[in-house]
Amino acid sequence: MGKKRKSPRKQEEADKDMTVVAVDFPGDTADDEPRRFISQWSIFRVPAHIRQVDEKAYNPRVVSIGPFHRNRPALRAMEAQKVRFYERLMTRMAYEDRDVGIKTAMMKLEPDARRCYSEEFEDISTDEFVDMMVLDGCFIVELMRLSHESNQDEEGQFVEEPIFATRWMLPNITRDFLMLENQLPMFVLQEIFNLTTFDQDATPLNKLALLFMEPLSPQKGQYTDIKLNDKGEHHHLLALFHSSFIPSDIRPLRERGARWNRQENFPGKLWVHEAKRLRRAGVRFKDNPGNLLNIEFANRELKIPTLFIDEWTGPLLRNLLAYEQCNAFALPYITCYAIFLNSIIEDLKDKEILQDAGIIYQSVDEDEEVVDLINSLTKELAFDMNDMSDCFIAEQIEDINNFCKSWQSKCIFQLSRFENILSLIIPFR
Repeated sequence: MGKKRKSPRKQEEADKDMTVVAVDFPGDTADDEPRRFISQWSIFRVPAHIRQVDEKAYNPRVVSIGPFHRNRPALRAMEAQKVRFYERLMTRMAYEDRDVGIKTAMMKLEPDARRCYSEEFEDISTDEFVDMMVLDGCFIVELMRLSHESNQDEEGQFVEEPIFATRWMLPNITRDFLMLENQLPMFVLQEIFNLTTFDQDATPLNKLALLFMEPLSPQKGQYTDIKLNDKGEHHHLLALFHSSFIPSDIRPLRERGARWNRQENFPGKLWVHEAKRLRRAGVRFKDNPGNLLNIEFANRELKIPTLFIDEWTGPLLRNLLAYEQCNAFALPYITCYAIFLNSIIEDLKDKEILQDAGIIYQSVDEDEEVVDLINSLTKELAFDMNDMSDCFIAEQIEDINNFCKSWQSKCIFQLSRFENILSLIIPFR
């Protein structure tokens, strides 16, 4: 077990489900952050109060990456596969007649890599930490490289690799690569990639990683060229995945200072009314193609991109939220998205409205699972809901609420009540 460092920031709980704390998020993106990120922690153990909402969502199933889950008995079987991938990589490089010196490079990076973790891991020696960086890093880079080669094969033939011959293993490994506690610093992966890449025209590491992670993305759409050609520096794979959800043309968050008055501005349980109330008020729901965060409201039409909900969705969203909670430099886009979803989905009727509009697509059996997932995403989150500067959809929220206060919306709402009364008096035949 690592020795926990004292947190520089104390959290204050304001209620059971949503902790309201004002946090200073800078207005710049990750691309503007320091080159190595070593002045701040970026890989954390998920706080206990967040973890208790869904314990399994934060634990790797198949493979341990980094020190937090190192030597867990349930994950030891994959250690042999890491060694096999390392030997495979060394064999391939021997054919290239290249003396790579991966271990030497990792020894130079080891102090910086340690400082990325929120715990000190005094029980792990320098040699053990370096060996972990080498095996875990080579496994990640080589697996993503082989996966890409397999998908690019013109004859549709899989690369000769047992992991690709199973249906269950690759999705579970991908899931594990996106756990907050299961990360290596990205500069470690980049160094290994640079040392083991011989083709100047080879696909860059960020693009390899995004293509590898795309099948599990809840937005289920091919990345734009802008995203795939991302040359920015990110803390780790989860941070890169987080950046893929932020639209390239999204408006920057507002300057500090603008705040909502909860009683005056929030008519529903959170930011806006639930879907069934919005529909009765005249709001039309429609799916919006493209990025998951591309939420628009105009001419009574609320456009929300389709959210694909399967067994991977909950853990991925929870780890993205945990990343935003633990790192104040990660802008809270997914947090805002989760609060908005929780605002408009209160029960099965709300879910059905969004499902009929193509906004929710589920592959899980039980409808209640979808509602429970969305309602639980915001539990134990630290976020100041009154701070407009931290909300990327503040303008849309204001437009929705202003429309619901308008005479047009009030007339539509009263007519809907009258129609409901008539349907009870004169049953449809």
